[in-house]
Amino acid sequence: MRVSQTRRSNTGQKTRSTRGAGGGGQFQIPNGRSAKHRPEISGPVAVGSIDAIVALQAVEEPSDQRRQAVETGDRILDLLDQLKIGVLSGQVRAVDLNRLKKTIERQLSVEDDPGLNDILKQIDLRARVELAKLKDTAA
Repeated sequence: MRVSQTRRSNTGQKTRSTRGAGGGGQFQIPNGRSAKHRPEISGPVAVGSIDAIVALQAVEEPSDQRRQAVETGDRILDLLDQLKIGVLSGQVRAVDLNRLKKTIERQLSVEDDPGLNDILKQIDLRARVELAKLKDTAA
C-alpha cells in the first residue's frame, strides 16, 4: 500500500457553534468563578511502526510472569519427584536429569530472587552429580 498524501485530522479543533438552549447567551459558571482554560482533547494517534506494536505485545504483565513461574515451579517439583522415585528404585534416568537441568537453567535466567536462585543452583548441582555418576557407571 502506498500513501501519496497525508492530511491532519481536525478532530481536536473547535467546530461548535455558539447556539444555546436559552436566549442565545453563553453558559456562565455560577458564583462568579471563572472557568480555567482547558486544552481540547485530540483524536487518537496512530502507532508509528510495526516494531512498536510488536514491542507492546511482547511486554508481559506481572500476572503472566507469576503464572509462568508457578508453572515452571510445578514442572521442577514433578521432575524432582521422578528423580526421587528413580533414586529409591535404583533406576535414575539420564533423560529425567537432563530435563531437570535444562528447566532449572531456564528458570535461573529469568529469576531475580537470590534465595530461590540459591535453591535452584543446589538442585542443578545435584542433577549434575547424578549425571556424572550415571556416566561413570555406563563407561
